[in-house]
Amino acid sequence: MNTPEPASPRLTQILDFLLFCDRFKQVQRRNLLADASRRETDAEHAWHLSLYALLLHDELGFEADLGHTLALLAVHDLVEILAGDTFAYDTAGVAGQAEREEAAAADLFGRLPDDLRDRVDGWWREFEAGKTPEARFARALDRLQPFALNVASGGVAWRQHKVSRAQTERRLAETRAADPALAALVDHLYARADAAGLLPD
Repeated sequence: MNTPEPASPRLTQILDFLLFCDRFKQVQRRNLLADASRRETDAEHAWHLSLYALLLHDELGFEADLGHTLALLAVHDLVEILAGDTFAYDTAGVAGQAEREEAAAADLFGRLPDDLRDRVDGWWREFEAGKTPEARFARALDRLQPFALNVASGGVAWRQHKVSRAQTERRLAETRAADPALAALVDHLYARADAAGLLPD
């Protein structure tokens, strides 16, 4: 019986990174699942955003490569494995977010072979910059999905953290500006929220 070839150092380095990223499943976000039973994890968020992208891609009025968008969504929050989740409406937390996430990116992506380090780091930075069509689409969904969950869960997390309507409007401005179809979904969700009195101010 032939002895199998051992995995190369490159492959084992990639595998070690992938196993380290299992911690992504443990990073809890502030918003709840749609049934309000518990908080969502970062990994669940990334998966749900990918499904949003798959199903809404053809509704856009602009061209965005779907595969590239999915790559951005897969890695956009990975730094939170080391930096932790920063609640979008936490002013103090947001103030130091960039520095925490830069340090986390250097540590986390530095665990990969150099070429993959640069590729994944590039995807993360592209998402953060929001300049390409794919990044615009990804960032718009990153704001739409939590808003939809908050509406579906009856605004529980909004009440817990005293989130105002004005705060959500500012957060969703990027989603509205990205595409008319996405803006229409935002309006639809606000109509649901208003009917249920979730954002009275």
